[in-house]
Amino acid sequence: MKKNIFIFFLLLSFVMNAQVVSFHPVKVKADQLESFLNIETNYMSKIAQKAQDDGDLVGWRLLQLFNASSDDYNYMFVNIYKDFDAATSPKANWWTNSEEVVGIKMDVLFATYQDLEFDKRYFYEVRQQIPNTQAAEYVILNFARPDDVNMQMDETEKYVIPHFKKNMDKHGMVGWGLGTKITPQGKEYSSMMTWDSYTNLSDVMKHLGGYGVIEGLPFEKFKDPLEWENRYILRVIASTKK
Repeated sequence: MKKNIFIFFLLLSFVMNAQVVSFHPVKVKADQLESFLNIETNYMSKIAQKAQDDGDLVGWRLLQLFNASSDDYNYMFVNIYKDFDAATSPKANWWTNSEEVVGIKMDVLFATYQDLEFDKRYFYEVRQQIPNTQAAEYVILNFARPDDVNMQMDETEKYVIPHFKKNMDKHGMVGWGLGTKITPQGKEYSSMMTWDSYTNLSDVMKHLGGYGVIEGLPFEKFKDPLEWENRYILRVIASTKK
């Protein structure tokens, strides 16, 4: 009984401290790109690194959508917080410390950003993960609305994670994760997503083509095979360091 109680509270502690990831798409036009990338890579990355060093942030990424059309949100901000409290704290808006970190007031640094087109922010709770073994160059984001999210996680734990751990090093995969949607929720939104982190575009293409690390997965054992609604390739432009 004592052992069961210990396990229960251990699991409860994990749930209460689950990481939260925020995805914030933005559309950057060609004539805005040079200024945008200059600010993000030379200033925002430093501010984000300071927030990570201070413990207010687990990680930050700037991703670029591969094969984007002129109508697509072509860049994505990714903020990783250690838990729900950190994601909703005033310190979650770490970019407001621009003057303290890089010596430029926020309204000056972001003066040109008023012309950018931002989507809403999408929040996910990290439920399963294979931590990155090294920095990723590309990421696949996979979105779905399974009928039973818990069943999908059970089958992922049983079949997918062990298979990936065994084979990922041979196929350029350096990390993986699964998250469930926090907000927004509704019929038009995915309820679950996974991400596959890679070192190169070739292995990303093989993955999406059903080769590489995907080969050998026992799909026939899945009670409810997952159907992806959308799958995107994104390139890592900038990120914080550990």
